[in-house]
Amino acid sequence: MPLETIGVVGLGLLGRGIAATLVANGFRTVAYDHSLDARDNVRSHVRDALGEIVAHGWITPHQADENLRLLRVVDHLDAFSTCDFVIESIVEDMDHKAALFDELECLLPPETVIGTNTSALPITLIQRGRIHPGRFVGMHWGEPCHISRFQELVRGEQTTDATLSLAKELSTACGKEPSLVQKDVRGFIANRLMYAMLREALHLLETGVADVETIDRSFRNDMGFWATIAGPFRWMDLTGIPAYATVMKDLFPQLANTTQLPEAMQRMLDSNSNGVSNLKGFYEYDDESAEQWVKRWTQFTWQIRELADQHVPVNGHSSTLTAEALL
Repeated sequence: MPLETIGVVGLGLLGRGIAATLVANGFRTVAYDHSLDARDNVRSHVRDALGEIVAHGWITPHQADENLRLLRVVDHLDAFSTCDFVIESIVEDMDHKAALFDELECLLPPETVIGTNTSALPITLIQRGRIHPGRFVGMHWGEPCHISRFQELVRGEQTTDATLSLAKELSTACGKEPSLVQKDVRGFIANRLMYAMLREALHLLETGVADVETIDRSFRNDMGFWATIAGPFRWMDLTGIPAYATVMKDLFPQLANTTQLPEAMQRMLDSNSNGVSNLKGFYEYDDESAEQWVKRWTQFTWQIRELADQHVPVNGHSSTLTAEALL
């Protein structure tokens, strides 16, 4: 089944990024959110993302204008009935997702794949009680979606081979380098690695080993230098496996293993600290510095993408968009 029209439900940070990625890669995109503000804002976000892509030479201004016409923002789910593939990207809550899937399964043909953009919920759990559970697959996206090569595809116990194949086809067509998660574990791959790191960082902070800025500095200047070109196993190959085994024996028993929310995180929640979005986080911000950090992050992400395409090409060639993919 050719993939031409893709639906996106949920237009928050990741949802609108997914919509921008689809439009940038030439897919007719039907976008919906229950929030009027989210629906009103998605077009400007997609336009800005296309502008960035043009600025980096991936497509021409004419192509960007043509592709923006592929975006259709709707105020009801009935418009999804003709979609070839639907991506859900709503709040990370099982009850909310189940209610949405109830609606979608009444609208969509049995063969239409539903990809759920969950970052931690087990796909097998999502499949329970579904009319056609085999069409559900996990699609874990990363922000900024239109730049990042990150994508995890997660097979639930009942996900069919055909479903997984279509999800991989869509992911690859969007310039991703999809990772197939072979076992449906909570958090998948990337989040399990990241949250192990976050737990240890918070433990170092709470036990007075170092302050926030010092911990960030060590992380940036060590893992930040090699993580784009090498994952943990390649890094051990490059730097000598036996040394890591020696350190593991003594260090593992000393690492944080709490199952409770760290006190430092609880203090962030209690003080309504969201980060740069409300100028309250582990660091102090004003409007200017928060905006500067967001711009710096976006610029750096583009540079990292270009480095990755140069040194770790996808399937032996650059994964940047091509004009042919957008016509």
